[in-house]
Amino acid sequence: MRSLAFLAFVVVAAVTPAQAQQDTSALPPQEIGTIAVGQPRTGILEPGDHTMEDGTWADVWYVSLAAGQRIVIDLHSARFDSYLQLLDPWGTKLAEDDNSGPGSDARIVFAVTTAGRYQIVVNNYEEDRRTGPYQLSVR
Repeated sequence: MRSLAFLAFVVVAAVTPAQAQQDTSALPPQEIGTIAVGQPRTGILEPGDHTMEDGTWADVWYVSLAAGQRIVIDLHSARFDSYLQLLDPWGTKLAEDDNSGPGSDARIVFAVTTAGRYQIVVNNYEEDRRTGPYQLSVR
């Protein structure tokens, strides 16, 4: 089982909804981003990102969800075999996926039962440190 090598996430900077919609740049290493339903984002797995227990790098994105929502999270990269995790507001893993999307893309389909700020963990499948750009979407 993969998990992040630390216990809690810290928000580095507040982002207003208007800023979040305009910002399509990749996250700097160790920073946590926000994503909204219907707002695709881009990122880069790179040295200095959050470290998983297996030594691979990961980006973390917060998404605010309402009870009763059914969401689809898609992760695509041409540079690595994408791997996703969805964590509840308390850090418990709710879902993970490697290849449910097209090709080697990851996809999580999830019915939200509790409103809150969830965490999406973007990672590569396998235990070697893969790097490169990716596209993340929640719909």
